[in-house]
Order: sequence, then structure tokens, then C-alpha cells
Amino acid sequence: MIGRLLIAVLTVFALLGLGTADAVEAEAAADYTQGVTSQATGSAQIWFKPTTPSALVDVHYLPNGGGEQDFRMTDNGGTWQQTVSGLSSGSTLEYWFTYDKGGPLHVTPHFTYTAGSGEGSGGGGGAGAGSFPIAFQNNTHGAYGDSQVYVTVLGQVTPGQWSYMKPDGTMAHISHLGATAPGHLTKNGVNYPNMSFTLSQAGSVPSPTQIRGGRIYISLGSPMYIPVSPDDQGWGGPDLRNSADPNSDVYYDWYEYTYIHGQVAFGGNTTQVDQFGFPMTSRLQQTSSGYDSTAGITLSRAQVMSQYAASVGAAFKPLQNTYRIVAPRSSNLFLAGGSQANHLQSYIDQTWSYYTTHQFTLTRLGETFTGRVSGNALTFTKNGAGPFTLAKPTSPDVVACAGALASGSDTEKQLGAEFCAAFNRGVAQNTANWYTPSAYYTSTPKNDYAGFFHTIGIDKRAYGFPYDDINDQSSVQILNNANPPTALTLGIGW
Repeated sequence: MIGRLLIAVLTVFALLGLGTADAVEAEAAADYTQGVTSQATGSAQIWFKPTTPSALVDVHYLPNGGGEQDFRMTDNGGTWQQTVSGLSSGSTLEYWFTYDKGGPLHVTPHFTYTAGSGEGSGGGGGAGAGSFPIAFQNNTHGAYGDSQVYVTVLGQVTPGQWSYMKPDGTMAHISHLGATAPGHLTKNGVNYPNMSFTLSQAGSVPSPTQIRGGRIYISLGSPMYIPVSPDDQGWGGPDLRNSADPNSDVYYDWYEYTYIHGQVAFGGNTTQVDQFGFPMTSRLQQTSSGYDSTAGITLSRAQVMSQYAASVGAAFKPLQNTYRIVAPRSSNLFLAGGSQANHLQSYIDQTWSYYTTHQFTLTRLGETFTGRVSGNALTFTKNGAGPFTLAKPTSPDVVACAGALASGSDTEKQLGAEFCAAFNRGVAQNTANWYTPSAYYTSTPKNDYAGFFHTIGIDKRAYGFPYDDINDQSSVQILNNANPPTALTLGIGW
């Protein structure tokens, strides 16, 4: 699951009098979940789900600042529900609950919901100051109509709370209850929330004014099947190592971005760090700064697939299947126990042996790292400070930029990232080439997968492994200010 972040499980600790002498304060966060789901214009459904069955649940609310309304909620399979009508867009609904636990009645704190904001009070969603349009271009040349191109947007518009985007651009908190709601998805006998929309429903949407860890999945011919944890604290993305994953026979790809209006500049990218599903492009524009850049892949999918098969070495060919090309770091073949788990190990051994008898020196960006290998560790200094230690990595460490290359202090992780890039690019034994792009992927062994995508990416840019942004080689696009872009256009190829 992605994230373990509190969303709907609310800490309950205050006693709020309602003129009920035998009401007591509600208990701990695990006592219940609650929320509000937008419905038709002007209406919303308040829901309450107690951890243990309740004989009754009452909801109390103050619509549009008016007088208090009190209703006995309807029990729908353990989730109590009440529809509220007559809400004007932007108005605030204050609400709270009284519920039974087999004894004294319990009362919750007051919560608020803004009409037209989606589920709960996700915040940061929809159009407004700081927002910008995200447009989707169907470039599949008739292979998939707009009704067959699905979009699934997930991210944190409120810190610590995962939300998804509705077709109108509003953000709603993820909820496991969506798996049993009307319109839910089912695959292989398992239910999933329906968090996707098609291009025929929305060809352009407004970006939230703030979003952290944003991911825009595009899928062709099928929505994405994404489970939500029972506590609504996280969601599960596709598992490329699991052949039983519900998305294993779905064509999908994605775009990643983060943006906080006025605080964090827009940064986003297409990616092949985990897989390639089909070609995508991203055009980012900001009129005020003159920024206008396009990244991604413009070849057809058939061209990418055929050129990959003809370009990579034998070890990398099995990464390709009907639905995608899987990155080494996301394939069991290249991880511990896999048939290619030692693919880069001889190169790593040779490099470590080389720096046993030769001084290691890397100077870049005004910093100098100097050291020597003794045993299985490189002991080094940075600008004369240290010592620091970098353990000898394994081949799985290199393709995933993990383990020994992502451990220790910030300085040790910094040099680990540099070594990860150098090993993948095939230049580890000559630091003079670490910042020379023309030398990348020209010798073996190397990461053939990453090298291939750099040959077909616009301006030779790609995100082929986790630290592919070292020396500015990735497809990432970052503005130099925290103002909104004028537009982001995502091209969906085939």
C-alpha cells in the first residue's frame, strides 16, 4: 500500500452536549470512520461506520448556518447513511453524530463539509487561484476511443490524506467503502473502488492547487483496479512482480507530479523507472516565464517494442511481454534469487577491485569525494570532511538504487546515488565519464533497459532508473517558480 496516512479515522476525545443526559464522550480513533460523499448538485450523503455494530446512529447538522436538523440514519450493511439536500455550492455543513455501543450513547466532535468539494474536506481541489488545466490528448490513432481511455488521479491535496480526482476535477478522500458503492469495479471476484474516469467524461481537468505525490495513471480499454486499505490510510498500486495482480493484463502508464501553489514549484515527469506501457508525452507551459518544454516518447508503441527487442542484450529481452516492458528493478529476474540477479556483479567486483589499488576521486558541482576501497567498503571524504563509508553493492542494489547505495548518512546516500547512476550507465571505473553523457551506455555490462529508453526519448531524456536525474538526464520538468503552469498537456500514444 502507498502511504500509511490518517484520512477518515478520526481521534475522538471531546464531550459535546446535545441535551442528552446519558451521552458520553466517544472513544478512540478505532471506534468509527465517517465522511461525506458528494452526490447530485446540491446534495450529499453523510456516512458513519462504527467499528462494532450499533443499534442506532443519529446525525445532527447545521446546513448553511441554519437551524439544527436531527435524523436517525439508515443502516446499509453496517454503514449508516443520511442524504442532505438543498446545499448551495461553497456552503459549509457542520455535522456530528450520536451512536450506540450497547450502553450509554456516545457523541462525536463536530466535523465540517464544504458543498461541492468532494468527499469530506479534502482541500486543494478544483479550479481556482493557483490551479491550471491538465489536458489529455488521445493520440492512439483510433486504436482506443475516448470512452476507452481511462484516467486515474491520486495524490495528497491535504498532507497525510490520500485523495482521488472525480471527472469534474474535485478531489475526494479515498475510501474502502467505494468497493461496495454503486458503480464499483469487480475483477476476478474482488471488488474495488471506481476511481477512474474516461476522456469522454473529461478531456481536461483542473489540477489541485496543491498536490503531493501526485500520480496520473492512464489505462487503455480498462479502468485501474486499485484497492484501498480498510483504514483508508493508503492504496495499492499495480504490483509488477505479481502475475495475479488485477492490472497485469491492463495496458497502463503514468505521469508523476508535485505542486504547491506559492510554496513548491511544479515538478513532474513521464517515467520508465518501473515499466513502459505505451508512449506518453508531457508538454509543460508557463507563459509568464516563457517555459515551454515537451518530454517523453513520440514513437508508436509498435516501434518501441520492436526496437527494444532488437537493441537490448539477451538478459533484458524477457522483460518484454504483451502488455509492457518491465524495468529490471521491478522484475523478479533481476532481484535476489532471479536468473539475472548477478548480471552486474562481475562489473561491481571489478570496480571495487579497481578502487582498491587506485584512488577514487569524483569532483562535481563544486564538491570533491576522495577515498579508497578496503575489503568490501569504500572509505571516503567529502571536501576533506569525514570519513564516510559506502559498502559494496550487489547487482540488485544497482538496478534498484537500493540497499548499500541508499543507506547511511546523507553524504553516504549522496555518493551511493552517484555510484548507482555510474553502474547503470556503464562508467563506474572512470569518474571522468560520470558527468559525460556521450560516454553513457557505450560499454558493457550496463543497464540495457535504461540505455534503450534514452535512445528514443525526446532529447535523449528518460527516467530509466531511480537516480536517472543525476547530471540532468531524466524526463523531469521543473519550473523555476511556485506559480501555476499555464497548462500541462499529456499525450497518450499507441
